[in-house]
Amino acid sequence: MRTDIVAPDARWTIVMLAFGLGLKLFCAIWAAAWAGWVLMRGQRTPLHLSWGVFTLCMGALLVAEGLGDSLGSARLWLLMLSGGTCSVFWLFTRALFHKTTAFGPFELALVAGIIAPSMIKPVLIISGFNAPIDILVNAQTMLSSTALMLSVWEAARNWPSAEHMNERRLRIGYLAVFCSGVFLCAIVFNTGAPISPQLVTLIEALCAAAILTVGSVAIVYRHAHPAPDWRPAPEATETDVQLGQRLIRLMDREQLHLDPDLNLRCLAQALGEPPNKVSRAITAGLKAANVNQLINARRIAHAQSLLTDPDKDSLTILQVALESGFNSIGPFNRAFKAITDQTPRDYRRGRDPAAQGLAAE
Repeated sequence: MRTDIVAPDARWTIVMLAFGLGLKLFCAIWAAAWAGWVLMRGQRTPLHLSWGVFTLCMGALLVAEGLGDSLGSARLWLLMLSGGTCSVFWLFTRALFHKTTAFGPFELALVAGIIAPSMIKPVLIISGFNAPIDILVNAQTMLSSTALMLSVWEAARNWPSAEHMNERRLRIGYLAVFCSGVFLCAIVFNTGAPISPQLVTLIEALCAAAILTVGSVAIVYRHAHPAPDWRPAPEATETDVQLGQRLIRLMDREQLHLDPDLNLRCLAQALGEPPNKVSRAITAGLKAANVNQLINARRIAHAQSLLTDPDKDSLTILQVALESGFNSIGPFNRAFKAITDQTPRDYRRGRDPAAQGLAAE
């Protein structure tokens, strides 16, 4: 009787384990690539910073789980770094769905409290103090569960109205993947049901891949479509309306929006008014979401005039962007499409079929 033949069930178990470990390591590389991209970015927003830290923590967890005891003492330090996975994911969710969300002392203190047990645990193990470890593990489990519930709440609160259908789809996909992963990893695995370690490894790897996928899609989408401001606009007073009209007249007369460095402080100085008063005039008096939306609307209107002027057909799209107050073509294309639902090139082509050969970017 041959003994080198692997039974079908055993062969399937080996394949499942190999695929799960391979997918975990692939996801670890994927997460590390995202963390490196955030590190190399010149401009780091709260959204990108939280995503970069989350992917770094998640990558550490996947490596620690995928390579296991073969890492030696390094596994403890990777697990220590991975302690921020759940809490930083909550910060990422806040930044993803709520434009005005800032990370204040309360949020950072809560994150630090959730991470602390995982930072202390390796030190206790190395020092030989094993008694408090169970207490730390239980505390971290409770705090991490709190962070997971907060992540669901952040994605579900202020549900977008029907006119923001893409925002709805983003949240539905995000919640579906996230809640499924939490249900499988945090609930099913802890029920005591007989689940093989190989199947656990495979499910964990698939959950990690799904979360990285939906997070990557969300980052790319949010880069092109900034999160709406869900706060209700303040009720306008006569002073707000008058100051808003003054601001529009000043911008049209001086063409201030063509300055690429224009911001709220510059507008306040030009009007001789406090910045908070000008900001209120923009949101309440002019019904704009914020100063950037107002400025971009004026810039895109100027760009439209250039794109519809036959005498300006020699201008490339980049030149139109620069003459309209943008520093580069990327933000210009995104702002133009957000306002007109067309790219600058398509907008010019729509004016005159003969111009289809122009507008080279």
